[in-house]
Amino acid sequence: MLVIGAGNSMLLAVAPPLVRELNLGDSSVGWIFSLSALLWVLASPYWGRLSDNVGRKPTIALGLFAYAISMASFGTAVMLGQSGALTGFALFISLVLARSIFGAFGSASSPSAQAYIADRTTAFERTAQLAGLSSAFAVGQAVGPGVCAWLAARFGTVFPIWLVGLLALCASLAILFFLPERTAPHSKRQRASIGQSLALITDRRLSGYLIYGFALSIVAGVTVQVFGLFTMDRLGVSGAAGTQLISYGFMANAMALLFTQLVILPRLKIGPRSLMIWGAAISGASVMMQIFAANFEVLLAAQALLGLGAGLARPGFTGGASVAVDPHEQGAAAGLVVAVNGAGFIFSPLLGGVVYEHFGMNAPLAIVAAVLAFMCTFAAMSRRLRDAVAPPPPPSETPPA
Repeated sequence: MLVIGAGNSMLLAVAPPLVRELNLGDSSVGWIFSLSALLWVLASPYWGRLSDNVGRKPTIALGLFAYAISMASFGTAVMLGQSGALTGFALFISLVLARSIFGAFGSASSPSAQAYIADRTTAFERTAQLAGLSSAFAVGQAVGPGVCAWLAARFGTVFPIWLVGLLALCASLAILFFLPERTAPHSKRQRASIGQSLALITDRRLSGYLIYGFALSIVAGVTVQVFGLFTMDRLGVSGAAGTQLISYGFMANAMALLFTQLVILPRLKIGPRSLMIWGAAISGASVMMQIFAANFEVLLAAQALLGLGAGLARPGFTGGASVAVDPHEQGAAAGLVVAVNGAGFIFSPLLGGVVYEHFGMNAPLAIVAAVLAFMCTFAAMSRRLRDAVAPPPPPSETPPA
């Protein structure tokens, strides 16, 4: 998850300056990721069900291997675009298809990793443990942009992309050979079918969390796409300078998210619903701060506040969804959770790039603010969401030896 987080944040930091360098439209930033997001949404439930049947380890390793192929292909397409061998529509399609490998096959890793943890934790432990998994992703997000800016300045834009591909290949082999499975699942896995996944979509135990998660993914998709363009236009920068400032913003976001999940969240002792309410409210405040930001320091503060909000909202949504279903449904539920996490990126080209180009830089952020207001209200009022998990297991009667 750390490798995936680092690679994704690298691409998001470099994409806005890159599409302008390659003479592609601003909205291309979103469209390059949109087909991948659609495939992610469609494939994640399948990989979650498959991990119920064939095991978590092979599907996690498969996803990382596919991610390595995707990053290597993306880097090659960029290199061909910079050399002039690929231009215009052919270059755009090559970038879209390279990224789509991740959506179709790289989506195997995340639901399988979530289900691996769910197999080996109690309901009381699960929200905190899944937050730990998110923290690994956040570490990658925090490190990735800074490393990308440093490497790109010295070795060119393509080098860090290929480097992430190599790291993903190494991670795939590490998972395959070294992921410990000495701790058995709490209960025996049962085969999950596509019918079970479809039933869970409308199941009242899970549907509320999926609605919230879908809205949260729209917020993530639009804010990620718009931040780079917004920063360059608000501050009047481009090229390497733009990449550097965008990288700093994403690093501030990821570090705040990481701090929230590692330091704040374990001390809050509140349930999933409360995490979802506070996460949406704080994220809304960050979006308003960005709209009125007059300098880069305020933009950094807005990104940090957005990371704080996401650090509360995402564990609340994923942990609540996992606790809501039975042990034999964990793979199917994790697949749906991961699917809605990517669903917002399908719509971000329209709500982000197209709206940005035609209605101004503040218009996408106004849409995001409205979505966050809905999320906060929904989390506070919906009867489908719970704010409590199972009580902790009683202490052992026998003192440890």
